[in-house]
Formats: sequence, structure tokens, C-alpha cells
Amino acid sequence: MLHADFPVVEGNYQLTPNWGITLPGKFNRRIEEGDLVLWNPQLTIWIAIWNNDHAQSQEARLENIKKVMSNDAHQVSTSSSEGMLRFSYRLHENISEQDGIAEEPETVAAFHCFALGERGQVEMAVYLDSEADVKQAEAILLSLKETVTS
Repeated sequence: MLHADFPVVEGNYQLTPNWGITLPGKFNRRIEEGDLVLWNPQLTIWIAIWNNDHAQSQEARLENIKKVMSNDAHQVSTSSSEGMLRFSYRLHENISEQDGIAEEPETVAAFHCFALGERGQVEMAVYLDSEADVKQAEAILLSLKETVTS
């Protein structure tokens, strides 16, 4: 069930003037800690978007991402199509605090992914309520589109 106090987005959604995404259903939307957060009962997606201010190649930016990737990353994948370089990996993350209240440690399945375009990149951390939802997370990564204007 979605939260009535937050806006709802679905389908083809324009993240910024340069980036769009296709969502597989309805999601609530909020900004938290400077990032866009989309969530529904199955998935929580944290999204950060950057411009390519230093005019680095996609490959150079990917190497920088790999340098800071967790040693616990598994199911690492790289693909390229339609001028977009995509990189993803899985993690099982321990969450010990929620809303500032200490709780028993909990492990959450996460799908971390990046779409590197010509003029910028999107980083997403997709938290899954069920391992079966990873296919949705992969489809969301593949749906990211960069709009390049002259």
C-alpha cells in the first residue's frame, strides 16, 4: 500500500531534464538527504544523478566506481547498449538503525547499479523486500534513458 502523504509517480517518469526512467507500477516519491527516493511495498530506490563535469569517458568513470565498490559485492555485471554503459552488483546490507531508533540488526538484499551516459550518470541503490524482486530492479536499470540535447 502506498503512503497517502507523498506524491505518486508511475510509468515513464522524467527524473531530470536529462534522465528518464520507466517504473513498473506506482511508487511514492520524496527527497531525502539530497537524493530522490521512490518506494512501494516491494522496492525502495535511492537515486543520485550527476553531470559529467570533468568530461571523463564512461570507462574512466566506471573504473572510479569499481575502486570504491564493496568487497562483499557479488553478481557483478557490466553491459553496454545504445550508448549507455551499465554496471551493477548485489549486496546483503546490515541495517541497525531506522528512523534514529536502534533495532536488532537486519540484513536487507540490495541491488546497486549505475547507468553511465555521455553527459552524466545515475546511481541507484534498490532495496528488495524479496529476492524475487531483483528482476524488477534489473528492468528499472535497463529502463534508464539519457536525453542528450545540443
